[in-house]
Amino acid sequence: MAGWLSNVWAAVLNALINTYDILFQTWGMRHLPKHIDNVGDSVDGLTAIVTGPTRLLHANSGEPVVLACRSAQRGEDLRKALLAAAAAVGKPEPSVEVRLLDLASLDSVRRFVAAWEAEKRPLHILVNNAGVFTIGGAAPAPRSETKDGFEMHIGSNHLGHFALTLGLLPSLRRGGSATDPRVRIVNVSSSYHMLARGGLCLADPHLKRPGAYTADIAYSQSKLANVLFTRELRRRLAPSDPALAAGSLVLHPGLVCTGVARDLPAWMRAAYYAIMGRVLLNCMQGARASIYCATSRSAPGEGAATAGYFNSTCRPTNPAPAGQDDAQALWLWRWSVEQASWWQRAQLGPRGGAGR
Repeated sequence: MAGWLSNVWAAVLNALINTYDILFQTWGMRHLPKHIDNVGDSVDGLTAIVTGPTRLLHANSGEPVVLACRSAQRGEDLRKALLAAAAAVGKPEPSVEVRLLDLASLDSVRRFVAAWEAEKRPLHILVNNAGVFTIGGAAPAPRSETKDGFEMHIGSNHLGHFALTLGLLPSLRRGGSATDPRVRIVNVSSSYHMLARGGLCLADPHLKRPGAYTADIAYSQSKLANVLFTRELRRRLAPSDPALAAGSLVLHPGLVCTGVARDLPAWMRAAYYAIMGRVLLNCMQGARASIYCATSRSAPGEGAATAGYFNSTCRPTNPAPAGQDDAQALWLWRWSVEQASWWQRAQLGPRGGAGR
């Protein structure tokens, strides 16, 4: 009975949060430039990696952009779209390359990092944008797992990005000095983290127990993990890399009409886009907070008071109370290290050691 009531309350809270966002998010963004090209600052000469990139993220500032995609075809389609968009407005052809990355596979993450490190290329901006939300069709989607046996949401949305970020830290350090404010780590979370009112499911983070799993619970926990990961990452980087610590930011992009419905039945998919396409943000609007956090010179200073958390308005704001829990942030770090088994290669805290 308690579990049933909890699920009902979560559904009600979810509806309230989403209704508020839908009604007021566009109004709250009225001060922002209408076009994504005018958001943030120029980052000419810097190199960016974006996971799960959308059509408008982001080849408008002159930096080389690496599209880290699970699908080579989708990545190539996006690359061509970005080149065509630049040509259509008379801009120089952007430098865009596609690399395969499946965040639901730690082997894929390791291969991606190893290939990047072998080239000894500097990295200046990492945008951890990819995410999954298995909303299901006529019936709720069943619980699924990554190739490593992790619950799909926490595995793809958090653990994959956790391992990727740690693996790319040497490249990020090559990209800038300890005091270079241009280097960024940007984690895309969601206001959905507010649904994880009790914090992380410490006793059962993979939601294996009978009745523990719903897509809402799994997704909200993974988005809370994005917030807590950023909080602990900033703390650990601060002694040796204060600029990178300040440039480690996390954000709510707004409620965006994305490809989340691509696996639904055709009639349900058509209804979703016909209805939600009118009330949710489009991809360009939803990318503005990510672009701002990744490129704005003032963002690191603005985010100091909120542990790096920004709203879709491109303004810093405090996350939900569960996202400000230092004890859970430390627990998540230690658990993630154990799950991802990457502590040997992490380069955090004092340079050369991950710390526990």
